[in-house]
Amino acid sequence: MSRVALPRFPIFVGLYFIIQSAISGASWASPKLEDELRGIFVGHSFTIRNFFRGTHLRYGSDGQLLNKGDPGYWSRDGMVEFSAVRIMPDNSLILQGERTCVLFDRKEGEFSNVRTGDRVEIEVQLNPDQLSQQAVLPVLQRILLNSHDRLADLVPSYWTNCLSQKVERRDEHSPWECAVTNKQSVPDFPDDKVTWELPAPDTSLHTGTRRYLIRHRVAYLSEPGVKDPNLGAAPDPVFQWEQERTHIGFMTLVLAFTVSEDGRAHDIFIVSPIGMGVDDDAVRTLSAWHFKPAMIGNKPHPAHARVIFDVVPTHR
Repeated sequence: MSRVALPRFPIFVGLYFIIQSAISGASWASPKLEDELRGIFVGHSFTIRNFFRGTHLRYGSDGQLLNKGDPGYWSRDGMVEFSAVRIMPDNSLILQGERTCVLFDRKEGEFSNVRTGDRVEIEVQLNPDQLSQQAVLPVLQRILLNSHDRLADLVPSYWTNCLSQKVERRDEHSPWECAVTNKQSVPDFPDDKVTWELPAPDTSLHTGTRRYLIRHRVAYLSEPGVKDPNLGAAPDPVFQWEQERTHIGFMTLVLAFTVSEDGRAHDIFIVSPIGMGVDDDAVRTLSAWHFKPAMIGNKPHPAHARVIFDVVPTHR
C-alpha cells in the first residue's frame, strides 16, 4: 500500500512536465514510440479525467470519450496504475492497468493508495499523423490529469477543505480533521454547546454479504432560545461497492452540515475523511435525510450539525 500525502503532493504523475521533457529531446519519427510510452506510463499512477468508471474507456483522436461515460468518485474510481501499453495495427493506443482507490490512514494522517483488483483498459484511436510523442502526449493530457490541474477544483465542494489544506489534529488523542478556512460554514463544536441525538439503529434490509456495519449519531450546535432539530427517517448508507471489494478496519467519518429551515441537510463538508468513495456515498445518504428543523418559537431556524458514521468490520 503506497502513501500519498495531500495536498502537498499530487496523486498523479505530472503529465505536463513529461510532455515538456519529451518536446525538448525526442525524435518524433521514432519507431520506438511504444517503448517510449511504456517508460512513461507503466508502473505509474494517473488519474482519469471525470473519474470515469468502467472496464473499457474508448477515446477519439481528440481525447474525447466516445462511449457512454459514467463519472465516479475521485477517491474510488479515478486512479489507475498502468501495467501495459500497446500500439495496435489500426493505430489505436491501448493502456491497461489496475484501478487503485484512496484510503485515509488514521495513524499517519495521509491518504494511501489501495489496490481493488478492478481492471481498466483505455483505448485511444489515433490518426496516422499522431504516432509520435509530440502528438500523442497532448491527447493523453486531455484524458488524464496533469500537474496544471488542481484536484480541489475538480471534486464536489464538500471535499474542498480536505484537498486544499493539510489534514491535521490537535494531539495524538484527537481525531484528524480537515483544516477549515471558513468557520461560519464549519464552526467548532465545543462539548459544552453540543446536544447529541442517537437515532435508532437502521433495521432496513440490505442484500448481499455485509463486511461492515454502519452506525451514526448526530450532534447539534445548541443556541440559547433555539429548540434543536430532530432527525426523522435516517437509513444508514450501504457502501455496496466497499462491501464487495475491500477489507478495512474500524473507521470514522464525520460530516458537517446545516439543517436548514426546510428540514434538509445543506452546506455539507467533510470534517474527518475515510476515502474509497465512502464519504461520497455518505453525503448522498445525508442529503436524503429529513429533519424537523430547529425552532425559535414557531419559526424554523437554521442549525449547525455534525453526523458521525462509525464503520465497523464484521470479520466475515
